[in-house]
Amino acid sequence: MFTPRVLLVNDDPANLLALKSLLSPRDDYEVITARSGEEALRWVLTYDFAVILLDVNMPGMDGFETAEAIHSHPRSASVPIILVTAHYADEMHRLKGYQRGAVDYLFTPIIPQILQTKVAVFVDLAKKNLQLKRQTLELERLNATLQEQRKQDLQHINERKQAEEALRQSQEELRQLASYQERIKEDERKRIAREIHDELGQNLLALRIDIAMLHARTGTTHPKLNQKVHAVLDHIDATMKAMRAIINNLRPTVLDLGLNAAMEWQVKEFQRRTGIACELLMPDKELSVDDNRATAVFRILQESLNNVFRHARATKATIELQTQGERLLMTVSDNGVGIFPGCRRKANSFGLVGIKERVSALGGEFKLDTAQDKGTSIAISIPLDDDAVDAADNPPAQERRASDGRKPIAAAPAKRAETSRRRKDKELSGKLNELT
Repeated sequence: MFTPRVLLVNDDPANLLALKSLLSPRDDYEVITARSGEEALRWVLTYDFAVILLDVNMPGMDGFETAEAIHSHPRSASVPIILVTAHYADEMHRLKGYQRGAVDYLFTPIIPQILQTKVAVFVDLAKKNLQLKRQTLELERLNATLQEQRKQDLQHINERKQAEEALRQSQEELRQLASYQERIKEDERKRIAREIHDELGQNLLALRIDIAMLHARTGTTHPKLNQKVHAVLDHIDATMKAMRAIINNLRPTVLDLGLNAAMEWQVKEFQRRTGIACELLMPDKELSVDDNRATAVFRILQESLNNVFRHARATKATIELQTQGERLLMTVSDNGVGIFPGCRRKANSFGLVGIKERVSALGGEFKLDTAQDKGTSIAISIPLDDDAVDAADNPPAQERRASDGRKPIAAAPAKRAETSRRRKDKELSGKLNELT
């Protein structure tokens, strides 16, 4: 039975014991501790870890140096690292951590539920990865057995043709396995996001109502207590905001409102986060797409925009979504430096490969058009179900634009998304106002 391991690295014994007490005892993973970066490296060379919680401020090797050393070794190159710090981290500080391989930050004092939730996500991911490796090994074993049997049975037939056929079949099986992995990952993200919202979200909201009632009733009678309660309310609000960000990272709830609203929200968030101006062109009529295709298109847009931000050095990006007959077409282009020859062959450059596999799994087509200093354009074409688009009732597309990156992509679907996310909070807030 495989038991994932979690590594805690902190030079302070008290902090190390506190972190361990928040995670132990657990039956589904094992907690290992280290008091220095050097000790952490020795553990990493001995065991595989689902996630590493690494203190930033340590004597000798600090958290950044330790993270870089861990990811420089092939055995631990893909281990997720969460940096833990008691100091305020500005954008440069965060960027330094992410450049060294960190995937997240935790600030002390640590909220137990958030820590446990983050660790549980990576532990579940480690289990899924191990299951996938086992399935891959079994598939490779079965595939090797099949090829050997065919060579023995069909040795008098054209061997070259049979070998090519076996290769094509193996590639198709691996593609199906990759598609299956993506479906499992999306389902798991959706499940985790739903559980966080239903369990942690409701508990936090109920707690906020109780604290708000206490805040209202102590305003005049206990001023000092009232100030403390106000500080607690601020901490609860910050926790709820972080929880919503985690849910959106797992699976944005705006996807439940349709592909149009999801596209607008993602482009708006990209503009706000990067400052790169975007132009969004899509039909004014709501696109009716099943959840599988909508999720795939949304993830492709995410990956494409991330590539624009990280590699293109662009000042503007254009996203166009339209239907043509029984197919859904999307184009993402930028005015950046383009893709240099050989860049797509670099190690760990799987962005375009992932997009191509997503499109291929849906029976679609992928096209890349790029030239040095002339930008890059990614175009995909995905077939739709017969009932997905009502062609007879589809008027000519009216384009909605956002040419200035500082201006929001105003649209009714985006407002509906915001209303949907906050409806339950408003209802409970109304009850709170009545009570106070």
